[in-house]
Amino acid sequence: MNMQSQITAPDAATLDTLPYRKAIDRVAMLRTLSMQIALNVSQLAADETSTRHGQLTSDLKDLSASLKTTAAVLSGEQTFDDLPEALGHWLASIAKQNTKEAHVIAHMADKADKLVQQALSGDGVEATDLASFISFAEDDFLSAVSRLTDRIWATIEDGRAEQLERAMQSAARLNEGLTRLERIGKYVRSMSINASVEASRAGEAGKGLAIIAQEFKTLAEEVQQLTVSAREDIESIESS
Repeated sequence: MNMQSQITAPDAATLDTLPYRKAIDRVAMLRTLSMQIALNVSQLAADETSTRHGQLTSDLKDLSASLKTTAAVLSGEQTFDDLPEALGHWLASIAKQNTKEAHVIAHMADKADKLVQQALSGDGVEATDLASFISFAEDDFLSAVSRLTDRIWATIEDGRAEQLERAMQSAARLNEGLTRLERIGKYVRSMSINASVEASRAGEAGKGLAIIAQEFKTLAEEVQQLTVSAREDIESIESS
């Protein structure tokens, strides 16, 4: 079994308790990463102090690496080191169905890498190159990330709807089974009553039959309790 088949869309209602949240946040954060890179490149050109320069250089490398990693995960070339491997495959499978958005994100990763390399080369970044990067980040890239994030959430909602549909189908089958069980319970109760009547008629000779009648009565009560409890569970599923 491959990794893709080991994970499915989670229930949106329980997403906060799962690593999915972090994986989705990595995609949504791409928008912030791109603008932070542009800001740091501008600050790097304006601030020549050694201390500030070193911090900006380190931050730029980290930002660029984060963007490249997420783009690589979406392309299926890599997985997140701190998250289950299957989550990366799950994101890649969604990106594969949204090739336009995935292509734009991959293109941005390349543009960011080149911009950061220029900024760190000592020659600096041309104002036109930075303006072009910002324009792409604010337009095509922002739209692509937003659309892909929306489709990831839509996949989760679709998965939740599918899970609910399966639960409803299971409830319907269980309901049918309970209806049959109720009929059996009524038949057993009827047998218990008949056996009690016959036992009373037989007097002393009917003691054994009275015991059987009592057992039938107990069984009928257990069946009734079981069906009532199960129907309450079904109603809970159907109202959720």
